[in-house]
Amino acid sequence: MLVFLFSCGLADIAVSPAHADPGSAPSWGAIAAKSGWYGFSYNHPSRDAAERAARAQCDRTAGRSGTCVVRAYFDRSCGALATGNYGEWGTAIAPTASTAGRAAVTECDNHLPTEPCKMVVSVCSPR
Repeated sequence: MLVFLFSCGLADIAVSPAHADPGSAPSWGAIAAKSGWYGFSYNHPSRDAAERAARAQCDRTAGRSGTCVVRAYFDRSCGALATGNYGEWGTAIAPTASTAGRAAVTECDNHLPTEPCKMVVSVCSPR
């Protein structure tokens, strides 16, 4: 099983992609987040389109334009975001939503939050 993990304490950084079989058409997804808010996208023809859609959804939810940052992007796979109670976060890319969710929680918990991290979103882009 192939799982990609990305995490950070309180810093805002971008992450690396996960790619599926190069023989099928792209189906990009992304997760964007900022301070308790998040947005996601799936089934987009390009990474850029998926990132724009996820940021736009997150910005709408947060009520502020331009504040959300892409935390994960993936092609024909699943991504998840978990957060802690003091800004800790972790993301993961995996073949299934449940695997990505568990891995994101584990990655977030590695930052030793005072409470266990919780998965806030897990989404898949069709293969």
